[in-house]
Amino acid sequence: MAGKTYSIKENRIGRGYHPGFELLEGGGLAVLKDEAVHSLCLRAIDSAAADSRWGRLSFKASFSENMVCYLYVAALNEDSFYRKNQPVRIDDFLCDSRENIAIKKEFFRRVNALRFVNQTDVLLYDLEGRYLYVLLELTGYGEGQITDMRVDLKGDNFMDTFPAIYRERGGFFHRYMSVFSSLYNDFQKEIDNLPQILDVDTCPSKFLPVYGRWLGIDVGDDFLDDDILRSLVKEAYGLNRMKGTRAALKRIARIVLGEEVLVLERNVMEDYIEKEQMAEFEKLYGNSPFDVTILVSESVTQAQKSRLLFLLDQFKPVRSRIHIIRMKKSGKLDSYAYLDMNARISSQGMGSLDTSQELDAMIRLK
Repeated sequence: MAGKTYSIKENRIGRGYHPGFELLEGGGLAVLKDEAVHSLCLRAIDSAAADSRWGRLSFKASFSENMVCYLYVAALNEDSFYRKNQPVRIDDFLCDSRENIAIKKEFFRRVNALRFVNQTDVLLYDLEGRYLYVLLELTGYGEGQITDMRVDLKGDNFMDTFPAIYRERGGFFHRYMSVFSSLYNDFQKEIDNLPQILDVDTCPSKFLPVYGRWLGIDVGDDFLDDDILRSLVKEAYGLNRMKGTRAALKRIARIVLGEEVLVLERNVMEDYIEKEQMAEFEKLYGNSPFDVTILVSESVTQAQKSRLLFLLDQFKPVRSRIHIIRMKKSGKLDSYAYLDMNARISSQGMGSLDTSQELDAMIRLK
């Protein structure tokens, strides 16, 4: 079976030296447009065993046509060398910002490093050594990214299954079989990533609309913010169980707006409204028993309102109509207001009572 696989991600790249690149979250590198030379020097990848045989190095790259990518890879059993009769750690030398890139490339030439031009998937069968050193240089102006870099310690899966006479390292048969081994390793990587892809918390954003449709919710395409989308998909099962209820409308509004809302049903409220107030009541809450009004306290943008109505239409009761009204946070009582029993002022603020006002025993100012 294949040996270890080393993933070159944010931690390894961050400990290295990458002038001309911007480190992206997750371990990718983005080209800085104003720079002509972009280089990446990694600290040693330690196999923990002398004379280790290395297999394959691969990464994903996209850059402008006028740019050229040079890759230097060397394997050594030593982690230091002598310079001006002084021992120098190779890691410190490669990651030293004071050292010119030309001097570093000269070091790779002297240790018989492999050199590749514009190749993103290379075999390292000619390299043996405990420590693997990598230098990548991208020259030219433009845009580009380097992502998903990986190094296989052994690199092939099938050679040990053949008789010894066919196991010549680096021979024609070995290189021929490495094609199938590389395909196998790539498939295995995709299989290993399936749990992460199917996890709503970690999957790429482009999969969320698909998962939403699987669970019976149409979330549109690039219509909702990523955090809202993830919350909806995570709660899709519970929301479907509440479909057509007041609780479903309140929960969806909470997810989209980030606040608790009041849901008022006109057919319930009209029994408490006097006839002379009915005209004003209908202006706010509609004139049909199927009207439902959602009261929010925060300012709602047109985009938020569209998102909310788009989702609520999928969960509202049949024939109902949704209205959204924003409430102001503060209110005012005139001088003739009367507080009945069990009433209270819950919001904090300055106020005054004149000498003719009376507080009942059951009233309190909070």
